[in-house]
Amino acid sequence: MSERGLFRGYALNAIDAKGRVAIPAPFRKTIERKSNESVLVIGKHADDACLTGYDMSWADELQARIERDEARALDAGRSFDIHNSNRLANTLTEDLGFDASGRFIMPSFFRGKAEIGDWVLFLGTGNVFEMWNPHLLLKTATVDEDIKDLARHLLNERGVAA
Repeated sequence: MSERGLFRGYALNAIDAKGRVAIPAPFRKTIERKSNESVLVIGKHADDACLTGYDMSWADELQARIERDEARALDAGRSFDIHNSNRLANTLTEDLGFDASGRFIMPSFFRGKAEIGDWVLFLGTGNVFEMWNPHLLLKTATVDEDIKDLARHLLNERGVAA
């Protein structure tokens, strides 16, 4: 994993009325280093009310994992829903180019799925990063209290009520 580089850290960035937002600089550099292109893949998080973001090479790795899971299941005599797995991994995503400052336009479908308004909280989580409505994160029972404290702190620094 270390040769891929990891998404680490956090940022709270404003999103404008047109849906433009900047990827945090360290995340942008990781995407470019790992895939040699200025393309971000975003999708709905499998479990939480947020979005995930990653580079194109990670998208290829996810597809390879689906195919390995299918082969293991079939070898063990179990069924595997390859069609639904592929739909979830490849249909509910979007490849988005970004400019030299990391700005991209977040599609309205994904903004709605994650209830993202004026602010996006970016959280590095290793091979991917998450994009949250910080107010929704604060209401999510499965999010650690230290992460919630970080969100409150960042909102306070920006003069936004938590």
